[in-house]
Amino acid sequence: MLETSAQTDARMSTLGSIADGEIIIPMNCPCCRNSLIEVELYGELVDRCRFCGGLWLDPTELGSLVRQGSAPTSIDGARRRCTNGLRCPKCNHAMAPVQYAHDSGVYINKCLSCEGSWLEPGQLELLIRYRIGTPATQALANAWDDKLRRSNNLRFTRELLRSRLLSGGTVLAFVLFVFVDTGELQSAILLAASFLLPLVCIWFADIAGDLKRISFGIGRPTITRSTPGDFVAIGGWILLLSRIAVLLWLRE
Repeated sequence: MLETSAQTDARMSTLGSIADGEIIIPMNCPCCRNSLIEVELYGELVDRCRFCGGLWLDPTELGSLVRQGSAPTSIDGARRRCTNGLRCPKCNHAMAPVQYAHDSGVYINKCLSCEGSWLEPGQLELLIRYRIGTPATQALANAWDDKLRRSNNLRFTRELLRSRLLSGGTVLAFVLFVFVDTGELQSAILLAASFLLPLVCIWFADIAGDLKRISFGIGRPTITRSTPGDFVAIGGWILLLSRIAVLLWLRE
C-alpha cells in the first residue's frame, strides 16, 4: 500500500530532520540519555547535553577546541560519572576510554568507529590546562625561559668579547687611518705591532689565562695562578682601546 506524502513526513519526523537529502537523527547523551543540543564553543558548533553538561565532539572539533580554549580559572566537577558501557551517540558503536595525548592523565570516551569523542563536564578544561600548563608549570617554564635568555645574552657577550673579527678590524681600521693620515708605511707597521699583546689577550684568552710563573719585568710581580679567560679578554680590550685613545689624544 502506497503512503501519502503526509504519512512519509510523519514517519521521517520520528527519525529526525532532513538536510540536503540526508536524514539527521537527533543524538542523545550516552550518559543520561537526554537529547543533545547544538551550542557554539570557542567558535565551533558542538553538541552538548543540557542536563549533565557533557560534550560530543567530532574528530576535528576536539583538537580545535583544545588549541583555541583559554586557560580555565578553575575546574569544577571534573570527574567521570559514566565509565562503562557507553555507546556512541552518533553511530551507536561502543566507546572506549582513551587517555588524551597518552600522558595527559585525562581519560575521555572515544568511539573506535566514527572516532568521535565524548567529554564529561570539566574534561575539556582539563585538556586545555594540560596544553597550557598549570600555574606552577607556567612559572617554571617562564623561569627556564629567563634563564635561557640570560645564558644566551652571556654567551653573546663572551663571543663579542673574544671576537677576532671585531678586535682585529678595530686595529686594522686605526692603522689604516694613521697610514692614510701620515703616509708613513714603517710607522703604520710599528703601530700594528704594538697591538700584538692586546690581540693575543683577546684571541687566545684561555691560553693566556693558564700561563703561570710569568713576570712582566725585573722587580714586578710574578703570575702564580690561572686567570679566567674572560678577565684576560677584558684586559686585552682595555689595553687596545686605551692605546688608541692615547694615540688619538697625542695627535691633536
